[in-house]
Amino acid sequence: AADPDAPALALVTHHVEEIPPGFSHCLILSEGKVVDSGLLTDVLTAENLSTAFGQSIALDVIDGRYFARRTRSRAAHRRRM
Repeated sequence: AADPDAPALALVTHHVEEIPPGFSHCLILSEGKVVDSGLLTDVLTAENLSTAFGQSIALDVIDGRYFARRTRSRAAHRRRM
């Protein structure tokens, strides 16, 4: 968070829309395995979400908030784990 003296907080969600501004790091898991971890801006990507969910995901960022949606891609997304 913005305050370095604030206690650490972990948010667990399947919905990126629930991530409030101020979070700095991210861990993406799929079937108990780490897809990626690190800075939120580096880790929370359409590619990583597509890998985690096993389908094509588009990711938008509007005013610091994240919005994910499944795309209508006809090509099957292959897991790269």
